[in-house]
Amino acid sequence: MERLIVAYERNYRRIAVYLVFVPLLAMTVIEFLNAVGRKLFIPFPTTIESVESLLVISVYFGVALVALEEGHVRVTLATGRLPPAARHLLDALGNVLAALVFGFLAAGAWGEAARSVALLEFRLGVYRFPLWPFKTLFAIGLTLLAIQLVLNAVKQTALARGRASYAGLKREGGRDTVVTGQ
Repeated sequence: MERLIVAYERNYRRIAVYLVFVPLLAMTVIEFLNAVGRKLFIPFPTTIESVESLLVISVYFGVALVALEEGHVRVTLATGRLPPAARHLLDALGNVLAALVFGFLAAGAWGEAARSVALLEFRLGVYRFPLWPFKTLFAIGLTLLAIQLVLNAVKQTALARGRASYAGLKREGGRDTVVTGQ
């Protein structure tokens, strides 16, 4: 199981940076073209729809990467003085609860994506802008987040059971560190 987690996370790290960066770059270019176009009285078409849709990709593929890197904000005033096993058990429980919530949201997003794909949903305006690919990507992003939260719970559980390290997460000096680049 540990090798599977390490392989999944290594591969996700490789592609996630591009899944976050490319939409951000595209949004920047689109907004730049729109700003220039507005000054010339020729605004860039479907700017709002494009940026909204690209933002979904960037954010929801990015949150799974943040969860993988344990990069979220934590306030450890109460848990910092607990024994390591208790801290890891609480972290595992928090990841399980978050995985359940985001799994529930992902299930709803998949239902919405399936409906949108079946209808080939478009936003009507000057141009027809497809919404169904982005609703599907939103569901994929939520699913990847739920998967990563489950993997984090497995890693934290292993550390709670006394392992010094598990799948790239290890204890050093009383606090956890994520080992990257494996």
